[in-house]
Amino acid sequence: MNWVYMIIVFIICIPGIYFMYQSEKIYLKEDDITDRQRLIIHVLTAIIFSMIGAFIVPKIEVVQQIEAMKIIKYGFGLGIICSIGHLLFYNMYFVPNLTREEYYKIETYYVNAGILSRLFYGGIIEEVIFRWSLLSLFLWLCQLVNVNNVTSEWLAIAISSILFALIHLPSIKLVASKPKKSMYVYAIIGNIWVGIFAGVAFVYGSLLAAIIVHMLFHLLWWPIQTREYAKLP
Repeated sequence: MNWVYMIIVFIICIPGIYFMYQSEKIYLKEDDITDRQRLIIHVLTAIIFSMIGAFIVPKIEVVQQIEAMKIIKYGFGLGIICSIGHLLFYNMYFVPNLTREEYYKIETYYVNAGILSRLFYGGIIEEVIFRWSLLSLFLWLCQLVNVNNVTSEWLAIAISSILFALIHLPSIKLVASKPKKSMYVYAIIGNIWVGIFAGVAFVYGSLLAAIIVHMLFHLLWWPIQTREYAKLP
């Protein structure tokens, strides 16, 4: 266990815990779980997955060094490409399959969640869970059974991306009582898309590069969402 890794990763999770906690107090106020219970769940989640990654990362061939060129190439470069691809898919496939009422409800959910919770919880804590912890775990398991490095890396990226997509499916019920097939297609393909780019950034760059990819995804989407939301009745 690399305790320095664990402490640093948990510390960078703290803003995400705070902003998600504040956001959930608004849009999950009718939930059965109390605010305190939600806060405890977020803190424990951050601690557990920070520890898992801190235990596994030193065992795998993924160097977590902060290098300027890698941050630019894998963080900002992949982040911009990922965001453009997602926006095209969202506007050309997903939005045309929604009624005006469905579109309004979905955009209301996104806007109410707020940019800060999406940047710091989605951008940091989700990367700690799915790349720092789970991708590293799958990569380590592949290496234990002597799968070659490139195959191991892409298997780990693929599996963690699929899990990343599946974990987002329950949120569809928050915005649609009778979800359409297109909603599930978008949630699966859209999140696998983001997961692959963040996974590549993590494996060939660093956790910071993966965080930048995920943050850019939300940051570049936000002004478009708020502009379109302002046009709705």
